[in-house]
Amino acid sequence: MPLSKLTIQTISLGLVRVQLPRPLKVSTFDLPGVDTCCVTLRTREGLSGVGWCFAFGAERLRALAAMVRDQFSTLIGKDPRNTEENWAAMRKSVSFVGRDGVSAHAIGALDTACWDIKAKAEGIPLWKLLGGGRTEIPCYASEGFWLNDSVEDLKKEAARLMTLGFAAVKHRVGKPTLEEDIERTRAVREAIGPEKKLMVDANQGWSVEQARAACRELEAFNLEWIEEPVDYEDVRGCAEVVAASNIPVCQGETSYNPRGMRHLLVAGAADVLMADLQRMSGVTGWLKAAEFAREFGKPITSHLFHDVSAHLMSAAPDSIWCEHMPWWEPIIKEPMEMKSGHLVLTEKPGLGIEWDDDAIQKFTHPAGGF
Repeated sequence: MPLSKLTIQTISLGLVRVQLPRPLKVSTFDLPGVDTCCVTLRTREGLSGVGWCFAFGAERLRALAAMVRDQFSTLIGKDPRNTEENWAAMRKSVSFVGRDGVSAHAIGALDTACWDIKAKAEGIPLWKLLGGGRTEIPCYASEGFWLNDSVEDLKKEAARLMTLGFAAVKHRVGKPTLEEDIERTRAVREAIGPEKKLMVDANQGWSVEQARAACRELEAFNLEWIEEPVDYEDVRGCAEVVAASNIPVCQGETSYNPRGMRHLLVAGAADVLMADLQRMSGVTGWLKAAEFAREFGKPITSHLFHDVSAHLMSAAPDSIWCEHMPWWEPIIKEPMEMKSGHLVLTEKPGLGIEWDDDAIQKFTHPAGGF
């Protein structure tokens, strides 16, 4: 029997750096390690839920943790199942400092934890609570093909990912010259073969003119999409790229909150809408973004957080291609199963995620930071 009352009472945070095997590089920044704020929200009645947010850098992580604690104060004493009311209360609370940036990331972690509890209270997985039907969500490999990889590295990585059953992969572009990007894209396409799907991600590294030229030249490689061709704030410029490109443009991962996603859609700046869980301020905001995508007749895809995103995509009829990025698998007890290029949803209540406390301890930030 569902509990008649639930009351948010306590929170615990784990501040960790999930160390990457080596530093990674995209066109606009480097990734030394994934600095993560692991949230566990608990109720007086004994239920708990998890969520997380992350950044690249120890000081930025501490800022995230401070905002999570700040917004937890907004939730104390509330019923976590009132997700819409709680989400609105947190957003109202941060109106003075702004609802984007650190605020959205913190709200996202807490909102996700509330949804985890809400589904657990019903004894069902989140995907089922949301009305989802699919239990196998197609995903693409996003964990390889970085700008600091050589062409030979790209070929080896492609071969490895093909043995894991992926039907689609994404590699990064944005080298100093377009000729280098073409050479590298050709290498990946030849390594995975003509039948597999290939996405490329510029990580906002091009000007509008460079993006137009790249779209023309990369058209030969039968791409599924080109992601974030220009700076995310240049919505008009991105719309110009969309209008000029025969390759679908995927945009949205760096845009904040459902309002930002609607802005992209109204401007015609996305053929495929990519929603990021923490920048959407959690599950509640992500679902609103999916509604906007459907209203405009555009497919929606996820950015990172595949352990949560797969649940949301099960419930979003117009969703395609869940991004698979295993950054957080070292701190999760039982990472989500992948089978033949699909993430497999189970009947575990809530998100089906538990933190590995030993791993959290192992990766905890040392005093003074890194």
